[in-house]
Amino acid sequence: MTPDVDQTDAAAGTPRPRTGRPARRPNRRTLLLGALGTVAAAAVAVPTALTMSSSGRSDPAPPSRPQGPRSQQRLPRPLIVKTNFRGVRALAFSPDSKILAVGLRDGGIEFWDPRTLTPTIKLRKPSERYYGGRYYGVRDLAFSRDGTLLAGCDGVSTTLWNVAAREEIATLTDTEIDPVKVQSLAFHPHADVLACANMRATVNLWDTGTHEKLATLIDPIGYTKSQQKSVESVVFSRDGSTIATSHEARNVRVWDASAGKIISTIDGLELPVLELAYSPDGSLLAGGTASLSTRDGQVKLWSADSQKEVATLTVPYVTTPGEAIPRKERIVRYVNSVQFSPDGETVIGSVDGDPLIVRWDVSTRKLIDIENTRAYQDSPDLHSAHPMRISPDGTMVTAGLLSDVALWKLP
Repeated sequence: MTPDVDQTDAAAGTPRPRTGRPARRPNRRTLLLGALGTVAAAAVAVPTALTMSSSGRSDPAPPSRPQGPRSQQRLPRPLIVKTNFRGVRALAFSPDSKILAVGLRDGGIEFWDPRTLTPTIKLRKPSERYYGGRYYGVRDLAFSRDGTLLAGCDGVSTTLWNVAAREEIATLTDTEIDPVKVQSLAFHPHADVLACANMRATVNLWDTGTHEKLATLIDPIGYTKSQQKSVESVVFSRDGSTIATSHEARNVRVWDASAGKIISTIDGLELPVLELAYSPDGSLLAGGTASLSTRDGQVKLWSADSQKEVATLTVPYVTTPGEAIPRKERIVRYVNSVQFSPDGETVIGSVDGDPLIVRWDVSTRKLIDIENTRAYQDSPDLHSAHPMRISPDGTMVTAGLLSDVALWKLP
């Protein structure tokens, strides 16, 4: 990832060629990768300069949410909608919270009205992705910062759609690893870059304008010829200067986004972190995981600057009334999705195995609410609340319950 120029004018933020030879015109790839660090610095110095997207439209502003008592209220009973056993694998809200993109186990992708959970647009029909004798369901979905693009990944490739036109515009495939089983997506908050984390211990960075691969982040421990540990989750920091990844190898890496190098590593985890999320102010990094020794679901909170652990939020182990299960016989209950509320006051996790939606107060680290979603399902055999997403306007929480989708209105 060597730049095409040798020096950078820090004041102007533009490349300056070495004296004594003709200046070379930097290509889009060099400019875009270099801009990741430049934009991050600008985000700290002049936040208002980043309110406009590259297309000239204003990016959605963080919503204003009531402070204090309302965030401490329990969630109301959710709206439940069935998917006729098609199953939900991925969910994503558009930046304006008006579209809920739903990725299904049969490979279909649909746009729903998030307030009524009513399908409005079928973006991709079921079972269009076929490879090696099998169909692949959708693994993750993500909207671009301005809501003009939707990215969806499956066991074959990553696809980009124009949201307004409802048209597929590009397929991103790593020809060096075919098929590349991408399972986590993240758009850069200020640049035209998409990060695709896959099951081969690598993260590809793509230019969403030219659809060219910019760089590949390879985990030095997770990637070997004999064994390739999966990258479970990828997320950009709020200013876009760093990328955090969680790995099947039970660690979390923090990368310099422009240089593609590891800055720090969080080790000592009992089990892998399944999902990462940065707090709205960028000060905290949260990871959904579990304890192997206690079998409890956990949300780890780390300082985004030092990567030091600041808290462990534990999910109470809930059983049927009167049921006593010895700890060593309990099923490990992972926090498989974790999200901060847009105002940063609460962190919400969905738990696989109970299932539960759990909310904590970020400042006090205290438990606010436990939502036992099993009570709302017709079948007691449906034991999963994943994926889970919070709307950008902070008014809704939605989660997939295997064959159902649940929607809670936030207080």
